[in-house]
Amino acid sequence: MNSMSRQQGLGVAGWLLLILVFGGAMTVGMKLLPLYMDHRTMSNVLDSLTEISGLGSQRSDQIQSVIQQRFKLNGIRDFNFKDNMTIARDDDGATVILDYEVRMPLVSNVDLIASFNKEVRVQN
Repeated sequence: MNSMSRQQGLGVAGWLLLILVFGGAMTVGMKLLPLYMDHRTMSNVLDSLTEISGLGSQRSDQIQSVIQQRFKLNGIRDFNFKDNMTIARDDDGATVILDYEVRMPLVSNVDLIASFNKEVRVQN
């Protein structure tokens, strides 16, 4: 009787493919994680604006100043307010619109692009 057994487990090519797939996923995850953590922080700051009474009746530059101070306090320092934040006014208060996109190089000429949008209503 022939007692030849078959190979079990992954070969070298299988292991290399597995390492490439998981390494690529980890690389993308490690680059995207800080972006989403920063957006969550900014989102929480904007949500906390609803707790400030009378903020909606203040001028747009005053609202923006409050937001900038809170962003700096939470470690968001290099954010371009002029291009990425809009304050829309109406009779009942203001709506703060945070709409921005982050482009991050991944490999050579391949970039990761993440776009974020958050709107918060601030009452008078």
